Amino acid sequence: MDAHGKRPLATLVGLPAVVGVAAALFATLFTSLVHGGEWLFWTWLPGALGLDGVPWWWVVLLLLLGALGVAGASRLPGHGGHHPLDGFAFDITARELPSTLLAAASSLVFGAVLGPEAPLLAIGTSIGFAVHRRLGTDASKVLIMASAAAALGVVLGNPVVTMLLVLEAMFLSAQPRPEQPVLQVVPILAALGAGYVVRIGIADWPGVHVPELSMGDLGSYPALLVVDLLAGIVVAVAAAGLIVGAMRFGGVARNLAARGPFVALLAGGLAVALLAVLVRATTGADIDTVLFSGQQSLSTLTTTTAAGTLVVVAVVKSAAYSVSLGTGFHGGTIFPSVFIGAAAGAATALLIPGTTLAPLVACGIAAGVAAAAGMPVTALVLALLLCVSAGAAVTVPAILGAVVGTLLKGLFNARRPATVQS
Repeated sequence: MDAHGKRPLATLVGLPAVVGVAAALFATLFTSLVHGGEWLFWTWLPGALGLDGVPWWWVVLLLLLGALGVAGASRLPGHGGHHPLDGFAFDITARELPSTLLAAASSLVFGAVLGPEAPLLAIGTSIGFAVHRRLGTDASKVLIMASAAAALGVVLGNPVVTMLLVLEAMFLSAQPRPEQPVLQVVPILAALGAGYVVRIGIADWPGVHVPELSMGDLGSYPALLVVDLLAGIVVAVAAAGLIVGAMRFGGVARNLAARGPFVALLAGGLAVALLAVLVRATTGADIDTVLFSGQQSLSTLTTTTAAGTLVVVAVVKSAAYSVSLGTGFHGGTIFPSVFIGAAAGAATALLIPGTTLAPLVACGIAAGVAAAAGMPVTALVLALLLCVSAGAAVTVPAILGAVVGTLLKGLFNARRPATVQS
């Protein structure tokens, strides 16, 4: 191969692999620091201070501290990154990265109901921008998307799901891309593959463990039941309705928060804290079921046998999600929607006799993610990744959820006021 052929090959595979590993390593570091911060403030420090568990005033204090951190980040270059209601962004550079990570860490560590996708995308895009500017070629622009995908893959846990999410985001964006598909897809796959090695390891190196989404044991579901399909309609409408409602009220709160961002952050932190404390006092559920992204609490939904508790958790988690979205906290929208959808499915399985847990959870997850992101294919594949171990028959309810969630999302977008963003 001549010199003219080597450079395109390096741009398609070699450089994406390098930036993919770098993005995955930094994303893993950030994720580990966030989980370490959660353990420090929510487990170790209360114990070291001799507190009896996590008292209500501690929850309030930490959410207010998180609000202060986000407010501080908003004064730095980049203003803390993009608002979560604005959707996925692939334009964070190294200059905006510190404020973006500070705002996201302040939100995630101290209990705001948002996910880690946004700061990981920011890490990836900033690395991609740095390499692209160094090379200065049109072909190297794809490294931005490739690096972002590799960083996001750290928490999604599967290169295929991440690839679909990125491609769907590109497809749904308003910016037309003249490049041939191979010039977009191959570099992203190369970056994802190389970055995934950081997670799973190679040879005798075990890789770096990062907590991932897991539904736990859903049982076996070898064949589709009509009652589950009918109940799935209820689940899909409920899950998507909760997410769409959270985003609508989050948009309203965002407009109100613009009049006094600092006060809104403090009020939002206080509201989320009180919601979590209220649920713990009334149901006995741990505060983690309301606070945080829901990433590490998913498996508890399948072991909860009180339908009323699951209903309360789904509704209050949605309210806390809406407050977190609207009052200025920073993070992603997908992980909480997974939790809320799964809770809606698990609750319905307990409330309607003769139904099965696995298909309704799959339906709820797909509906929730589709309603949050407007990406039906990503929603479907993510639901299957979490639930297909129960059996291939969960595919149909998952498709039902993805369709209903996307339709409700589209209906909401068509009717929302022009001043509300999501």
